Amino acid sequence: MIVVADASPLIFLAKIGQLDLIHRLFPGTVLIPHGVHGELLASPITPTEEQGLLGFIKSCRVVNVSRPRHYATALSKPDNEVLTLASRRRATRVLSDDRLLRQLATTEGLRPMGTLGLLLRAMEKGLATQAQTRQRVEQLIQQHQFRISIEVYDAMLQRIEAFRER
Repeated sequence: MIVVADASPLIFLAKIGQLDLIHRLFPGTVLIPHGVHGELLASPITPTEEQGLLGFIKSCRVVNVSRPRHYATALSKPDNEVLTLASRRRATRVLSDDRLLRQLATTEGLRPMGTLGLLLRAMEKGLATQAQTRQRVEQLIQQHQFRISIEVYDAMLQRIEAFRER
């Protein structure tokens, strides 16, 4: 299983101490384009988040993407690297919160998943309870400036509440 990660899900999961969910949900290889690696460590992060990210990065492969395809002018160079690498390696998943990157990934036949999707998947796989999942969503929004629309927030809460724990 190959997963290509953009910066946002990694940063937000580090903020709530849940980076391990990625390897638990997707055993296999996690690839991080070199441009994304630069974004991860350039962000204003706490020492705890930095330690978590550095440990996580050690468990991944940081890849230099030569001649990344230019998908859209609205995408950053690292985002274009994510799509290029995911397409070239036929990734199982593309982890990103960027709406345009996710749309283009889908167009390319790839399967994107963002931070909220990771939290839902963890709940569905028994790695978190409904209460923990809701708490993590609230923590992201209230403490870490995770921005989502009211519609997405309501849909997320509905999915959490509709889930039947086994």
